[in-house]
Amino acid sequence: MSETPQITLVDSRQTSSMNDPFVVGREVEVAANSLVDRLLGEKVDEKCRLFAVTGMGGIGKTTLAQRIFNHPKIKTFFNLDPVWICVSQTYSEIELLKHVIEGAKGRYGDSNTKSKLQTVLSDSVASGQSLFLILDDVWRADLWVDLFRVPLYNSKGSVRILITTRDENVAKEMQAAYIHPVMHLSEESSWDMLRRRLFSEEEEELANGLNELGLKLVNKCKGLPLAIKVTAGVLLRKPRTKKVWTNFLNDNAWSIYNLPSELSGALFLSFEDLPSHLKQCFLYFSLYPEDAQLDLHEFAQLWVAEGFITKQHDSLTEDLAEECFNELLNRNLLLPGGPSDDKCKMHDLVRSLAIFLSKEEASFGASNVRNSTTSIKLRRISVTNQKAAVEILGSVADQGALRTLLASRSDLLLDDERLRRLSHVRVLDISWTHIQVLPNSIGKLVHLRYLNLSYTFITAIPESIEQLTNLRFLYISNCRRLSQLPSGITLLHNLRRLDIDGTPVIFIPKGIEKLQHLNYLSGFVVADNDSSSSKLEELNSLKQIRTLNIDNLKRPQSETIVLKELPNLSTLKLEFSVDRYSSPSQEQMQAVEELFDKIIPPESLENFKIFRFFGRRFPNWMVSSSFEICLPNLTKLSFWFIESCTQLPPLGQLLELRELDIVHMNKVKKIGLEFFGRNVNSNRITFPKLECLKISYCSELEEWSFGAQFEQNARLPCLQKLTIWECWLLKQLPEGLKYSPMKILDIRHAGSLELIDNLPADIEELTLNGCVNLKKICCAPTLKILEVYFCEALSCVEKKFDSLQRLVFADYDKESFPEWLLKLLQQRGLQNDSNDDFYLELQCRMEVFRECLEGGSYWDLIQHIPQVKVSGREHHNKNMKHPVSFDCYLRYSKQPYFYETKL
Repeated sequence: MSETPQITLVDSRQTSSMNDPFVVGREVEVAANSLVDRLLGEKVDEKCRLFAVTGMGGIGKTTLAQRIFNHPKIKTFFNLDPVWICVSQTYSEIELLKHVIEGAKGRYGDSNTKSKLQTVLSDSVASGQSLFLILDDVWRADLWVDLFRVPLYNSKGSVRILITTRDENVAKEMQAAYIHPVMHLSEESSWDMLRRRLFSEEEEELANGLNELGLKLVNKCKGLPLAIKVTAGVLLRKPRTKKVWTNFLNDNAWSIYNLPSELSGALFLSFEDLPSHLKQCFLYFSLYPEDAQLDLHEFAQLWVAEGFITKQHDSLTEDLAEECFNELLNRNLLLPGGPSDDKCKMHDLVRSLAIFLSKEEASFGASNVRNSTTSIKLRRISVTNQKAAVEILGSVADQGALRTLLASRSDLLLDDERLRRLSHVRVLDISWTHIQVLPNSIGKLVHLRYLNLSYTFITAIPESIEQLTNLRFLYISNCRRLSQLPSGITLLHNLRRLDIDGTPVIFIPKGIEKLQHLNYLSGFVVADNDSSSSKLEELNSLKQIRTLNIDNLKRPQSETIVLKELPNLSTLKLEFSVDRYSSPSQEQMQAVEELFDKIIPPESLENFKIFRFFGRRFPNWMVSSSFEICLPNLTKLSFWFIESCTQLPPLGQLLELRELDIVHMNKVKKIGLEFFGRNVNSNRITFPKLECLKISYCSELEEWSFGAQFEQNARLPCLQKLTIWECWLLKQLPEGLKYSPMKILDIRHAGSLELIDNLPADIEELTLNGCVNLKKICCAPTLKILEVYFCEALSCVEKKFDSLQRLVFADYDKESFPEWLLKLLQQRGLQNDSNDDFYLELQCRMEVFRECLEGGSYWDLIQHIPQVKVSGREHHNKNMKHPVSFDCYLRYSKQPYFYETKL
């Protein structure tokens, strides 16, 4: 078995098709609900049961599994978080066991053998605990038979396993309790899926005119959702005419014969339809493991370094590369894969296509290095261990064709001789390796355009690096043993990205102003009166800079205004430096105030972060009446650890601001009119686009007011989420908050807050934690989620919550549940909606817990609630939202009926 680990622990929020209305239809919903009922309702006394979803690649197995993984009943019944493991054809048993142990909140310590880890896994699912484990894309039954069956059967807790596999025989060999085959889409469902991707509701007539050709097209897709999606990705870029669709239908690429059957047809045709440069970009994904999270910005740089992207006019090549990434996404060859728009994944069949088509030039994990002949000259290689790396350097490097070597986390050790053999390499990634000395011969790699040394143990970078005149991207972040950069780094005139963040360099060598192509600079250190270092004013020459992080700001170095004339700067982080173990002197505070006066961002700025500013006042340009003119495009602003300022600048004037974080501003006692702008009248809208506001760890904050007079919609007219944490002295929320459209309110440890009213009519989520003096809540009936933790004084919750979907209450001191809670449960119990998925979670002391059991005084209320989880324990920590473990539990479902308890 290969030692190459290719297992990924997947966060279900990073999956794509779950939110895709063109994939998740009624059939998937019905199948998911049916499987969930089987998982939870059959033979509940059996501690360990395995279920399977089978079907050919691209048919929707993972989509169905994701739906089950996110099902609300799953979260109710299992008291350990669900665990998702993507298993490749070759896997490391050790790494796989470790991932499942981590998912089960276990600790394996220094255990590194199969038998020891199996014992740890068995102990991780302890008595009273329950685990739901999904093993996605299983190829062999021995994964279960030899690795997981014994430890999970021997665990004292309850375990349910769901596997997905292409081979039904694998599921049978694993003795699955139930096998659910995912069937091909019908012709009608297939055409409906394609049609909805290509036509709007207003284009029904146009779609009807292409109905006959559309049915022929989906028949070629053989009922596979993936094939239909990539076909749609191609057709979206073509005229929707009968002639074009007929030509597409008759394309020879549908029936090419030298491809594996699962890769032919729609998948290959979608590749053939790509322009030549996009084909190169697509094939590059073959270098990454299954289920890898693919980062837009990383690939943009790699493609530029490889020369796939040709500069057009004044466009930045990285921007063009990012457009290529988005084009592949729009063609459905990539899948949205994360919480942000710059993360993607690739379906395993699409990845298989990339691997097959690039096998003469690229290799992942050195899989085809051993078998390569002298006629095959590999150009791109990705390795994940030392053995594979040695093979490559021995058999491939001498061919002189190698352009890319990705060896991150491979333990590759590059000595002088090995490095010389990589003379034609353009991309070299040896981040996260144990390399300590970077050989002087690095300067011989004159074709190098991308070099990543981050998270290594290097102590120095040789001066020969100045010979890398073609270098575009240099990463040296978090190299904890590196304290000095070579002076020759300022001779890399083609450098576009320099990342030194987290590396304790003392200064940046003088001459940074020569790097005229830099568009990203992170970790620029302002040195203390060092003549050999770059000064702040040198940054004024970097006209292409877009992202800039500056550290160690203390005092002005000259009278020059800096940054104001940088026309492309969009992201700026300023981190000031002061002794954390003593208070700054008056002289130091005055000096840093004068410095900040001279750092004036350009109008192009969109994201601004300020850390550890220790002056008593904000800069003059920030508190002026023309503040909005200074930063007209700012959308995100963060203040962190600003310990000496007593009031906030007039941030309400920022017309484009959408997100604002105010954290650890301990001298601010009041937020008032100055926050919105002292010169604003009652009719003027302030914070016109602010959506998310966070005020946290402001220990002296006592009052927050919108001002004496204001129009109803003049303050925060777009606010969606408000977070207030650790503001112990805050007595009340501002009255005008009720006029905002806020949907989510999260308040934690506001110990002086006694009343929560003035809430918007459309609020949907309210979380309260550790508000020990809170007595009353007045909410809107639109509330869907209410979570109350350790608010022991709360005695009144007004309004009837007909829309409530989730209620969590935690208090280990009370000897009974409060009246407001009992009344609310009584109201919910009267609802007889068969589709009601209301979820109730109670965390209480043992005496109260016993009254929740069948026959207890609270059972009559609980038995009418659709889904219930009750946890009881004697001791607790009020500062924790979720205690680590509970002494006992009750899990109950009304339909299908399920009742389980541990005392």
